[in-house]
Amino acid sequence: MQLERWHQIKDLFSAALERTAADRSAFLDQVCGADIELIAQVRSLLDAHESSLGFIERPAAERAGLAQAFEPFDWHGRRLGNYRIVSELGRGGMSHVYKAVRDDDQYYKEVAIKLLRPGLDTHSLLQRLRDERQILAELSHPNIAQLLDGGVTETGAPYLVMEYIEGEPIDVYCEQRELSIDARINLVRSLCGAVHYVHQHLMVHGDLKGGNILVTNDGVVKLLDFGIAKLLNTASDASQSMINQVVALTPAYASPEQIRGESITTASDVYSLGVLVYKLLAGALPFEVPAELFGWEAAAALGDRPPRLPSVAAAEGKVASYRRTARQLRGDLDAIIIKALAKEPDDRYGSAEHLAEDLRRHQRGFPVDAHPDGTLYRTRKLVVRHKAATVATVLFAVAFVSGSVATAWQAHIASNERARAERHLTEIRKLTNTYLRDVYKAAMNLPGATEVRKLLVENSLKHISALEDESQDSLEFKRELAWAYQKFGDVQGDYLGANLGDTEGAVQSYRRALRLREQVAEQSPTREDLSELLSSYLALSELLAAQSKLEEAIPLVEAAHEIGKQLVATADATAAEHRLMAATELALGTHLSTIDLPRALAALQSAQVTLERLFAEKPEDPAARLDMALIHARIGFALGRAEQYESALQAYLKSSEYVEPLVRGYPADAGIMRGAAFAAVNVGEYYNFLNKPDQALEYIQLALGRVEHLHAVDPVNEQAALAVAYVLNHLGESYLLKGQAATALTHLNRALQLVNAAPPAKPTDIAEVRMLPGVTNFRLGKAHAMLNHPQDAATHLGTSVTHFQPLTDDTVIGKDAQRFTDQAKQLLDSLS
Repeated sequence: MQLERWHQIKDLFSAALERTAADRSAFLDQVCGADIELIAQVRSLLDAHESSLGFIERPAAERAGLAQAFEPFDWHGRRLGNYRIVSELGRGGMSHVYKAVRDDDQYYKEVAIKLLRPGLDTHSLLQRLRDERQILAELSHPNIAQLLDGGVTETGAPYLVMEYIEGEPIDVYCEQRELSIDARINLVRSLCGAVHYVHQHLMVHGDLKGGNILVTNDGVVKLLDFGIAKLLNTASDASQSMINQVVALTPAYASPEQIRGESITTASDVYSLGVLVYKLLAGALPFEVPAELFGWEAAAALGDRPPRLPSVAAAEGKVASYRRTARQLRGDLDAIIIKALAKEPDDRYGSAEHLAEDLRRHQRGFPVDAHPDGTLYRTRKLVVRHKAATVATVLFAVAFVSGSVATAWQAHIASNERARAERHLTEIRKLTNTYLRDVYKAAMNLPGATEVRKLLVENSLKHISALEDESQDSLEFKRELAWAYQKFGDVQGDYLGANLGDTEGAVQSYRRALRLREQVAEQSPTREDLSELLSSYLALSELLAAQSKLEEAIPLVEAAHEIGKQLVATADATAAEHRLMAATELALGTHLSTIDLPRALAALQSAQVTLERLFAEKPEDPAARLDMALIHARIGFALGRAEQYESALQAYLKSSEYVEPLVRGYPADAGIMRGAAFAAVNVGEYYNFLNKPDQALEYIQLALGRVEHLHAVDPVNEQAALAVAYVLNHLGESYLLKGQAATALTHLNRALQLVNAAPPAKPTDIAEVRMLPGVTNFRLGKAHAMLNHPQDAATHLGTSVTHFQPLTDDTVIGKDAQRFTDQAKQLLDSLS
């Protein structure tokens, strides 16, 4: 049978699959006419497809008339070697797959056994199964289904014993769990590692597609089905090439050279990986197939047409979740995927490993090889690498934005032509939005980027604010400005992340974002706009509470909570909306911890229930894991306010357990490093409260190493320096509890140097910053008293009392300030 005939069969098979089972017969009668043999061949493929559950091999092709009519052999309960078959898993076009268990009393293990279908035991197909067995025997990789054993049946037919995998196809797994873009990329990177491993063993998989890649319940990728894998150093004859073409039957994932019937190479697998990434991130395939074409015919017709950008496909798709994330695909991810889908093999990535590395660079905010090297992109690359030239480059970029703003503003004033002003405004929005988003993303969690963030705020905020009056009735422009203000606030003083220590400036930026989002939500109360409004209420509330302004913070978080209840009240509420609702409960519980503990714990426990459910659904999602660390830390804080130290310690231990794996997985992420450091120091603090300094030291020294690293790579970051001083304080307390006052003094003197080098604490600073000078002097006073240095002890203790007294009326830290004041006065009395 000629290759053209096989293409015809495959075209019809693909087209028939797109129709319901009831419509297929009429469809085949219409398109095949009197070609009875053609109808029989396509129906044979359809029968094989319908009978397959596809564990190891998806539907394969068999030549019409190759197999004689047979009665399926009942293998249930029979033994093959050391294994007993218990059930059938699926039937492919060439093989049956059975579930079996080891049955030799050595140990229990579930496996999958692959056998040729009865009637297909021809020499060529028997050899193919032997080849597959040999290929798998040479592969040992955690992301490849493992060959465990093999043998021959009593009739001499070979069989394979494979690792039994409970999982779902990778595309189904991602959609059902609503995985984030980053989580999907992580799965693809694992898959690329497996494919690269295959290539290193001089093999090509040849049929990479969603159905051949399972993800287990534990989030582990498993590559399956090496039934058409090819040894690169083995010549293949024409008949073998024809079989490969027939078996693949996946035109949507096939490379152009496969469609042309040419030999497949590692570049063919890279192309298929590109299609898979496109599907996972955009929710669609790269090409819109004309309605009049189908299968291989359609693929061939589209061979010279460039694919749609993934971001465009996602934005124009029917699924809302992909439309919401379309913006995240613009730029690097578009470029990476398009490079993998290049028509010519030489224009693609040179290896699956190279593709994985570019994806990793994108995740870390580094420049990617696939991206065109434009001016703005070069700016971002310099920011990421934070070389000496970065500051000059960023200033140039800011000046460029600022100049464009000024030019557009003057043109508006001078011309009074509304249409022209609107055109300028549109250009400003595009430039400002692109600049802010790209540079902010590059510098967000990059260690050592404080100077870049400072320049970003100082040189851009005044120009952005000038645009606010020009927003007029444009909701989209107000949304963009609100986003910018929100990010400025994060950079200025988000106390949970890296910031410039400008807490009051952050409050003002958050207020501007909130005002704009209130205007938008009033005119457009969509779920997306309400979610953004909730986020603004929440950010401002958290920062005001950290400033001890609970009288304003609590109403704001209650307003956020009301929006959250509205968002989750419907059955179609998304995981992101449930997470926002939990965030409002988390913040409310924290705010109330010092004034209404029962209500605080009730809110925190409600948030915990939601976050635990979301984490169970996406255990591989770093954001979900961070949420679990945060909720346990907040519960620990509330219990600590009630002096339930043992219970607080257990909560903080759980917080640390959740965040530690992220440090190992994302060692270059400054935000994760900072969060893990404070999770560890919280554990140490409560071990100190329970007078267990040895256990405390283990955690506090771990935290110290982390904050010192962050300070070393970002020496101009005053907040990083104060974080080191904060951890040194707890380290000094542990040594004081151990009676090692001299060692404590060394660490506490260093803490005081860092505190004194920072600007004086302001009433608008967060609570920990306002408390730090007093606490440091108090502990220094204790150390000197223990060492019998009464004059030094009195100096430091007197300084601490002076510092604490204005804070004793504070709604959040007043109780702590009073406790330290009382202890300091008692020590002073003992010295006199």
